[in-house]
Amino acid sequence: MTAAPAPEARRFPPHRIPAVRIVHVGNGGCGSPHAVCTVDFDPLPDEEFAPVVVDWTERDRRRNPENWLPGEMARALERGIRTALDELPPDVRAATWCTVTGVHWHEADSRERAFEQAGAMAVQEALRRCGFVAPPVGSEPGKRLAPPPAGLRRSRPAR
Repeated sequence: MTAAPAPEARRFPPHRIPAVRIVHVGNGGCGSPHAVCTVDFDPLPDEEFAPVVVDWTERDRRRNPENWLPGEMARALERGIRTALDELPPDVRAATWCTVTGVHWHEADSRERAFEQAGAMAVQEALRRCGFVAPPVGSEPGKRLAPPPAGLRRSRPAR
């Protein structure tokens, strides 16, 4: 008895997905996350073998990147995109050129973690737009989410 051949992996993205805008902004005052980004996802040609390329628009590369987005936050945004693409289902193969076309950060409230989360959220939104199922970032089957931090106020009492 022979095993059925494995289905061919679907490429992500199957077509251009422009202007995926993520607004990851908390309303809790100082210390709330603040990361806004816009990313275009373009498929790589079939003959190119580069699973993920993260690029910044030409116009913004000529400007001082530290004034546009501090380096540690830019690296965190790229890390969030790459991490989310690494966690795709086994039947989905990432072959994408990601171009960051816009960002906004706040001097007091923006942190690396917020941009890492925004990058992952951009991938999830792109997956949703092209009809692919987006797994929650960092989740595994049967794994529970971490409990809220101690001292976090709830809107209603826990039961």
